[in-house]
Parts: sequence; C-alpha cells; structure tokens
Amino acid sequence: MRAHSTLTRRLLASTMPVALLLSLGTAPGRADPMIGSTLNSYGLPGGIDTPTAEMLPDATLGATIAYSDLARRNSIVFQALPRLTVALRYSRVDSTEESRGFIWDRSFDVRYQFLDEDPNGWRPAVAVGLQDFMGTGIFGAEYFVASKTITPRLRVSAGLGWGRLAQQGSIGSIGDRPDPDDQEGGKPNIDQWFRGDVAPFINATWQATDKLYLTAEYSGDSYACETGDAENCQRAVWLSDGDKLKNRFNLGLTYQIGANYQVKGYVLGAKQVGFQFSVAMDPRQAPFPSGLEKAPAPVRPRVAQNVDPEGWSGAWSADPTAQPAIQKVLGEALSKEGQVLESMALDANRAEVRIRNHRYIQQAEAIGRTARLMTRALPPSVETLVITSSEDGVPTSSVTLRRSDVERLENSEAGQIAAAAVVTDADPRPGNLIYSQDLFPRFRWGLKPYLSTSLFDPDEPFRYEIGAELLGEYELLPGLILSGSVRQRAFGNQEQEGPGNLTPDEYEAQGEDVNENGVPRVRSDGRMYQGNKSPTIPRLTLAWYAKPTETVYSRVTVGLLERAYGGVSGEVLWWPVNSPLAFGAEINRVKKRDFRDVFGFRDYEVTTGHISAYYEFSNGITAQLDVGKYLAGDKGATVSLSREFANGWRVGAWATKTDLSAEDFGEGSFDKGVEISIPLGWGTGQPSLRRVGGNIRSLSRDGGSRLRVDGRLYDTVRDSHSGQLYQGWGRFWR
Repeated sequence: MRAHSTLTRRLLASTMPVALLLSLGTAPGRADPMIGSTLNSYGLPGGIDTPTAEMLPDATLGATIAYSDLARRNSIVFQALPRLTVALRYSRVDSTEESRGFIWDRSFDVRYQFLDEDPNGWRPAVAVGLQDFMGTGIFGAEYFVASKTITPRLRVSAGLGWGRLAQQGSIGSIGDRPDPDDQEGGKPNIDQWFRGDVAPFINATWQATDKLYLTAEYSGDSYACETGDAENCQRAVWLSDGDKLKNRFNLGLTYQIGANYQVKGYVLGAKQVGFQFSVAMDPRQAPFPSGLEKAPAPVRPRVAQNVDPEGWSGAWSADPTAQPAIQKVLGEALSKEGQVLESMALDANRAEVRIRNHRYIQQAEAIGRTARLMTRALPPSVETLVITSSEDGVPTSSVTLRRSDVERLENSEAGQIAAAAVVTDADPRPGNLIYSQDLFPRFRWGLKPYLSTSLFDPDEPFRYEIGAELLGEYELLPGLILSGSVRQRAFGNQEQEGPGNLTPDEYEAQGEDVNENGVPRVRSDGRMYQGNKSPTIPRLTLAWYAKPTETVYSRVTVGLLERAYGGVSGEVLWWPVNSPLAFGAEINRVKKRDFRDVFGFRDYEVTTGHISAYYEFSNGITAQLDVGKYLAGDKGATVSLSREFANGWRVGAWATKTDLSAEDFGEGSFDKGVEISIPLGWGTGQPSLRRVGGNIRSLSRDGGSRLRVDGRLYDTVRDSHSGQLYQGWGRFWR
C-alpha cells in the first residue's frame, strides 16, 4: 500500500483531538451511543484483547485487574462524555533484560465513537481509538472498529488495527512505523499513529444467559515482546521468555455479579490462560439515592392577616428587641442543620441572612433548608428573603426569594423554585447586617486518621503511611483565619529516602538540591519529607480572605504553606456570580522547608506565579488554563479538564508543559495526571463536606510543579456560584 503524504499522516494523527472537540458539543437529537456489556483486558469495552465501538454508560467509572503469564494490567476507565472513553493503565511485563526481571509500564488510552448504530438498518456503530498513545508504547496501537448488533444476544465487531494489533496477519502498510525505542517516554507518539503494518481483527460476544457472556475473537496481537519474538516486538530491550501462542484465536467467558462486578476467564491463542476482575459504577447513582439525612422542617405558611394584624403590619420592627430574639432563634435552628448564622439584617418587609454551610455537599440544599426555617422564624410581614452564602468570612452569592413563592412551591419540582429565585453577586459591604453574638473569635478542631500514598515507583509500586492528624482553626475576625495540622505517623512502608535510594544523611551531604541536569529538586526528593517517626507540621498558616468589590475576591496566606515549602502566597480572582468565565492571578514567594526540623528551612527559595482562566460548561465540565512560572523556575502552562456531578463526584485530568526540555525533565517528558474526588456522603448517605480521593500522577518530577496552597479562591467560592448552585438545585427541597 502506498505510503501516505505528510499532510495525510498529520490529519490521521489529529483524529482524536478533533473528536474530543466535537464530543464537547454533541448535537441534540442524536441517538444514545452503543453500550458495551463486557470489558476487555485493557479495561475498555471490548472482547478479550481486541476493542469494539462500544461505550460505557455516560459518567461510568470502572477498574479492571487482568492477569496472565504474559501480562498483568491494572486499569482505570472513565466515560468522560457519552462518546468519549479514557483509560489509565499500570502494567507489569516480565523482561529478561531487566535486573529486577520485570518492568512496570504506564499507559493511556482514548476512544471516540463518531457514528451511531442504526438499530433498524445495516449501519454499525463506528469508533476510532488510540491505545497506549504516549510513553513507552509497549501496548501502542491505533484502530478503527465497527460494531453491529446481530440479534438481541449477539454483537459482532470488526476493525483494522496498527501497532500492537498488527504484529501478525498484516494486509498491507501505511508508511513506516518509527522504532518505538526512539520515542521519548511520556510524550504522544504522533509519528507512530496509524502508520506501519495494518491488520484486521474481529470479535463476537454472545449473551448465553442474563449473567453469562461468551466471547471469541481473531486478533493480530501475537504478544511478540512477551514471548521473545524479537522480529515483531520492535522493543528488543523488553523481550521476555513466555510461551508463544499457537494461533490467533482467543476465547473467553464473562460472568456478571450483581450490577457492578464481572469476573472473566480467557485463553489466548490456545496456549495462555488469563483471569480478570472488573468493577464499574455510575457515580451519579449513590448507594442511598435519597440520603439518610434528617428531613428538614416543613415550610410554615403565614397565618391570615386578621389572625395576626400586628405581625402583618410590620409594627413589630420598631421594637429594638425583635431582631436579636429572632436572630437567636433562627441561629439555633440553623445550627441543628449544620450551618452557622453569621449575620442578619431585618426590617418589616425584608430579611437577609449570611450563612456558612458546614454540612451539605450542594449549597442549594443548605439554602433550601435555610428558606424553610426563615418561614418559621420571621413575622408574616417579611416577604423578601435574601440568603447570602459566606465562605471563610467572605460573602459570595445572594439568593433572593419571595416568601409567598416558598410557601406556594414547597411540594413542586425544584425547577419551579429555581425559576423563581434570583441569584446575584453578594454585596461585600456589611450594610445593616448584625453579626451573631459570640461568633468571633471562633475555634474549631478535630482529630482524624490520615492515609498518605505514593504510586508508580518501579521498586515499590504502592507506598503508604497511616497515622493520626490533629487539625485546628482559629478565626479571629471574619476572613482572618489561623489554621494548621500536626501529624504523627503510626506505620507504613513510606520511608525517608533521597533520590537514587540515598539515605537522608547521604542526600543532605550533597548540599545543593539539584538533579544531574542542574534542575532544582523541588518535588523529586519528596520522599525526604516522608517516613518521619517524630511529629510533623504539614501546614501552619494565617490567611486573610476579602472581597474588595462585588466580583473580585482576594487572599493572602503566610506561614508553612505545605510540607515542603513556607512563605507568602497572594491571589486575586474576578468572577461574577452568573458568569461561566473567571480570571485569577497568584504570586508566591517561598522557601524550601527542612526535611526534619518542622520550623527549619533549606537554602532554596523562589518566586512563582500564574495567571489563570476558568470556564464552566453547562454539562458539569470545567476547563482551566494556568500560565506562569513554576517552583523549579521553569515557565509554561497547565491545562486541566474536570467533570463534576450533582452529587459531588469529580473526575479530571491535567497536563503541564514548560520550557524544560524532555531531557531535563526526565522520564515522562512533561507533567500529567488525573484526579478523583469522592464526597464521603455519597457512600454513607449522611451529609458531609468531607471528601476522599486525590491525584494520580505517573511520576513526581520537578518540572511543572506548583505550590500546594490550601484555600485557593476558585475552589473556595465555586460551590455557591450559579453554575454549581443550579447543578445541585434538585436538592433545594431536600
């Protein structure tokens, strides 16, 4: 087959980025994408090793562990959009060329379904995919695949594959596929995409019973590297000595356990036996869909005017004891709801309260419960209810409701009260607001266990540390907060260790903290901050939050900002409450903290800063761009995408590229990773603002590293801005 021109190859290489952009704006009226029933060994919908054009239900988050003598694959898959599937994988491959006898390899996949199946006609669903499209590329492949439902229980998929899917059975080639050993780890292997030998594959899955699926496939993957086939492996340094497959046919059996789990057994090429366990869940479906929180107090309709003529006339407002009494009663009622009545303004026709929500993951639920309690506490002449959300002493948004609407719509759908509500920027001026008595200064503390983890180290893929953490917060004035934490390790396999497995003394004896390329070690010596047997102070700061104008927020934080750095951090954010677009700027002057002395510092200090832009799409997706200078002195940009659901689940990914060369950056070439954040209340059914989860990144490198400051403004105020409010408005009447 004639080699394609450079332009054609570039067009092929850009297929997936273009698909991603198209998927963000999926046209209305299109049929739902074809949904798969089983996951393959790479963790995506498919046969055994081969892909299909199937998707998972939108927002599904899944994980797969697949084991055979030829490979061990651990995958996380996320249906980021209805037609876009992404996966992160960490695999162990045996190798005779490695001193430890094996290799741990990270890989990323993406698949986009660009054509729907016609259930009443001949047209199949069609998808394009990139497998292991950046990094070492040991599993690297590209494919076009079509899937068609033959009968309600039988589905067949066929396609053309490159790379790993064309190690045998080639029907031609498109140019030459570059030697993968020449690729730089961690970078998209664009020059390889859809190049080299191309081979067909086919798979069929038959649903034998409601829970049992039988799969057969014809694959071009011969497991060349894993069986020592140097001619087809193209990765001679990774050769292994597994038994070669006898043919190209794979057979599998999958059993569904409940709604979320699958077990699979399979045979590769009539020679190798494998096993697989998969779990998949929809984050939007909670174990306790309605929650287990106590029902709110019902709305109290006002009595007739002739029953309480003084209350309706507003004459009560002339009594100087009226507001303090009402404010005290309302504050006590809100306290039982896990909220703080910060301040209140009251006259004959209007009442404004500023509340702090300490319980509900959706601010709309806190506002709804507050509105109910206001109908019970306020005299009948008060018609206008203004509920202002306050975060760290700073007013963010105000929701204005007519009391008559609250009374009228209590038993209607939440959309009606949402249409009746008016959301505006909160006025930063105190006006005639009166703070609740004995609110400031205010001290809170807590004691909880902590778990610190580290992933993807080839010598120890999972490191952990478990201990106790004491947290405290002392709010001197509204917006002026002294806070910190103390940790005491109990046990774990995280040990204090310098880069290159140096002991702490050996590493400190080197003096300056720079790597072999002269790049400051701002993160790659992170294990020097772990494994301390004595108490540590991860954070001890004094922060001041303010709101200079209705749409501008500010923050200044000084102290021990994180475990590795101390100094001063300043930030401003422009964000109108009803705007999907926000802009921010941050500057930090920090010094590296000592590895052992919790109040000591090392010699390295740096000024960093970023200009940021944020945009919230209507489907729960937030895009963020940060441009500026990082901790190692490198300059560049970070692009982040995240998707958050109404119940608080958040899944995202980011990538950072700076002016550091791939050689100076080291393995991985540039920084990237994924984030998973799960609200604790999702699993327990009890309302809580606490979350579990964190960042999953391939390696801790020095390039593209930012300061980890608690309380950044965008995350602080976003829950009470209109985008998040309306996403969670369904819980207003909860």
